[in-house]
Amino acid sequence: MTASPRTLTQMQNLPTAYEVAVTANGTTTHLGFTERTTKGTLLNFVPAHGKFILTLLGDWDGDWTYTKATGVTLGPARVHFTGKTERDIANAMNLI
Repeated sequence: MTASPRTLTQMQNLPTAYEVAVTANGTTTHLGFTERTTKGTLLNFVPAHGKFILTLLGDWDGDWTYTKATGVTLGPARVHFTGKTERDIANAMNLI
């Protein structure tokens, strides 16, 4: 899925897309959107965006874990669903 929201017209008649973000060092950064909010989707999302996540973590080499409450935890960072949809974000951008 794309990293920035499509226009409201482009989203018409398409499935809802959910935002995925990474929180590291007290900062939350948008990673992209996915059409499902499942464990498998999140676990596939991490390796697909691994290079960017590692730039936020610096020199980190360790294990990662998953829990439904926190998402994927990689040392000091976590990758998670924000609860926002692509439509929510596009609407907020139109208000600016």
